[in-house]
Amino acid sequence: MLTDDELKRIAAEEHYRQTIRKSLEAEAVAVATPPAPAAPPPKQGLGTKLFEFLNSSLGMWLLSSVVLTGGAAVIQQIQHDHEARLQNRQTLSTHRFEIHHRLDNMTFLLRRAKTVGDAKAALDGIFKSTIPLSPELQNRSLGSLYMGLMPLLAGTEKEKASEAFKLVKQLEEAELVFQSQPDDQPLDQSQRNRLTKLVNTIQHLHFSSFE
Repeated sequence: MLTDDELKRIAAEEHYRQTIRKSLEAEAVAVATPPAPAAPPPKQGLGTKLFEFLNSSLGMWLLSSVVLTGGAAVIQQIQHDHEARLQNRQTLSTHRFEIHHRLDNMTFLLRRAKTVGDAKAALDGIFKSTIPLSPELQNRSLGSLYMGLMPLLAGTEKEKASEAFKLVKQLEEAELVFQSQPDDQPLDQSQRNRLTKLVNTIQHLHFSSFE
């Protein structure tokens, strides 16, 4: 019969064997089971890639080039628009004063016209300036001056200039009628009144367009 000490020793040995067996079984399972694959790195979105590119040396150089080029183009366009506005303003001013000058001169001469020749001289202002005010416009007709003026106007100003242009055409027709008449023929009062009225109406439209 086994003593108590022998029983304890046998129990301890059995417990030790069980512990060793469990440890070996756990190691065997670990070796037989392949490790789980590592999780793939998160995909980068387009915004992230673009941000990283722009922060690189090449991206910074490209960005600065685009900004400089675009800024220069914007400045150039602003300068061009400014110069165009100045040019239009200058053109508008010279045309206005040239037309004003001719209409005043025509009114003055018609008021004193006694013969057909006098009327012809007064109506010369339709086609050229007898007293040069703007050399570049001296040989331009009133009709062409209004044609150059209208693109620079808008709204009621353009409408008035268009109406004045039509009346200038009536003056041209009246001047053409005079060409077949002798210069020393007395000027009929009704003819002078009609011409004066036409010129005065054109003046009124012209002045009211730039109030």
